[in-house]
Amino acid sequence: MNHHILLNQTACEQARQINAKTLSAQSLLSQQQDAIAELNPTINAFVQVSKAVASDELPEMSALAGSTFAVKDNIDVQGIPTHGGMRALHAQPAAQDASVVARLKAAGMVCLGKLNMHAMALGATNYNTDFGNCYNPVRAGYTPGGSSGGSAAAVAAGLCGLALGTDTLGSVRIPAAYCGVVGFKPSFGALPTDGVIPLSRLLDHVGILARGVEDVIAAFAAMTGSKQVTSAHLPSSPGSSILNLALPADLDELGLTDEVRHAFEQGSQRLQRAGHILHPVDFSDCGFAAMRKAGLFLCEAELRDTLSQTLQSHRGDMPPDLLGMLDFISQRSAQDIGRAVSTLVRGGQFLTQRTSAFDALLLPTTPHTAFDMQAAVPHNQADLTAMANMSGAPAISLPLPVAPGALPVGLQVVGHRGHDAQLLAIAHAVEKALL
Repeated sequence: MNHHILLNQTACEQARQINAKTLSAQSLLSQQQDAIAELNPTINAFVQVSKAVASDELPEMSALAGSTFAVKDNIDVQGIPTHGGMRALHAQPAAQDASVVARLKAAGMVCLGKLNMHAMALGATNYNTDFGNCYNPVRAGYTPGGSSGGSAAAVAAGLCGLALGTDTLGSVRIPAAYCGVVGFKPSFGALPTDGVIPLSRLLDHVGILARGVEDVIAAFAAMTGSKQVTSAHLPSSPGSSILNLALPADLDELGLTDEVRHAFEQGSQRLQRAGHILHPVDFSDCGFAAMRKAGLFLCEAELRDTLSQTLQSHRGDMPPDLLGMLDFISQRSAQDIGRAVSTLVRGGQFLTQRTSAFDALLLPTTPHTAFDMQAAVPHNQADLTAMANMSGAPAISLPLPVAPGALPVGLQVVGHRGHDAQLLAIAHAVEKALL
């Protein structure tokens, strides 16, 4: 099989070939390692490559056995230091795997190494002064998004089967949208966060980046022990697969660029042609930006506490952009923090109440596409993603159809907290309708 075709298949497709003995796990691993050696000097997705070896002894009943994954550099992998995108942490090799890593290994996946990220997960561009910037494989010199930029870039470039990231205000879904892959943030607490450097314990989620929804379903099942998602999880009545989907009534309020708006409208029309029912919902009183700012404020406050020792002992070694945010928050009052918590709670309640009558909510993942790493950073990158972290609802970004050569655009599907299997079944149906 053509090397390029194999590496761009989903992890489940790769695993099926290994199971059928038409491909060996070692051959797949070798080709991915060769691709890392070839492409990583340009996109800088991997910051540490492990000395991985594939085994022919694969667990039965695993849809991912024989394929590979890689891990954002704030998640522990045994024997590899966890830097969190910042050398000032002076990390020692991790003593054990984070639970999410151990469970993917138990499913027969090989870990290829650690992936680039925005320092301490506080940023959405993957600009990184310590490990070098990570770049979007879709367009040279452009941001892959962040903070899980290396995870999205590695998956989009075919360097691994799937990747783990973390999502606190949108840090899995934003890079998925920019790089044209699938990015899933499960319900709050659905995946364990042990062995993960915290940014905000109120908002942090471990997430999955992949080249298809099937991979997300298989990886989520492996990490939670749940059964495979089936059409039985679709919320509609028996015998019907019609979805009732909410979407904003007025797209002008979202600050979308023309290309994002066009792709979102075209995608919505495809869903309608597939028989799904779209319901315009008023979001004019939502305050997306205020919620995102409140979430960022709390992340800065909690991270300052987490890094208090590093700030004292290695302040001069810390990235200037991160220092600026941590110094800003130190000047704020307890009242400011209380106000931010109140806004966060209201944001979660707003999303839950406004979408409760529908199977899921559709939104563009980001108001714009990826941009040049040297360009001014839009403040509203996480405006449309942050609310799902505040409600704890599961949310997934899927690539929308765009013209050849155009930058990717993400469609975000937001479900109901605790109903991850249902959201993944919906995402599978939406993915089919968009093809």
